[in-house]
Amino acid sequence: MKKLKSFIALDLKSNTQNITIVKKLHRHVYGFKVGYRSFYNNRSNELISEIKKSKCKLFLDLKLHDIPNTVKSAIDSLSKINPDFITLHISGGNEMMKAAVSSIKKNKLKTKILGVTLLTSLDGQDSEKIYKERNTKKLVKKFAEIAKNVNIHGLICSGDDLKVLRKFNKLIKITPGIKMFARNDDQKRVTFAHNALQDGASFVVIGRELIESKKPIDLLKKYGEQNKNKNLWTK
Repeated sequence: MKKLKSFIALDLKSNTQNITIVKKLHRHVYGFKVGYRSFYNNRSNELISEIKKSKCKLFLDLKLHDIPNTVKSAIDSLSKINPDFITLHISGGNEMMKAAVSSIKKNKLKTKILGVTLLTSLDGQDSEKIYKERNTKKLVKKFAEIAKNVNIHGLICSGDDLKVLRKFNKLIKITPGIKMFARNDDQKRVTFAHNALQDGASFVVIGRELIESKKPIDLLKKYGEQNKNKNLWTK
């Protein structure tokens, strides 16, 4: 069965609700993203077990960012979970990312490391204040070069940045800040799922639009019907 090339962000108030979403959508999507809210909430072990039971991919979005030994220890401690993907901030530096890669190899994990470039809640004005670089595309490209050189597996990047990252064709690219239909959003760099996948994203992350819907499967079907010829589906 073909599945939408997406991770569903499980950010509902309780993991009881998140588990319900997994049960509803696992036949229709590639995987599920577990972030801070769900990972540190009650029943997180049950949520992770449900995702693994569903045969979907587990994307653990903890955005690790600390000294190298602490990040290495964090991944060591997650070895029993063995997520398919885990995130860290590229801005944490080469040694931190190398420590993460070392832990993955030492523990013989299948986990792929994804480097966060620039959060989709930040724009050029923000990046100038933080990184002294107003051109977000230039900054993201710089982060991608760093990621490539330390041999992590992929990038978390906005839809706006995908075209400038095309030369990094060996890196997985996962794009958050995604919408299926037109709506207002609190993120500053947002794009449509079909546009992101056409521009080079490997997968997209969809959140509130689906998980807060009363009929998420109907919404997915409607979106699929409107985008039959788009590069949206797994083989």
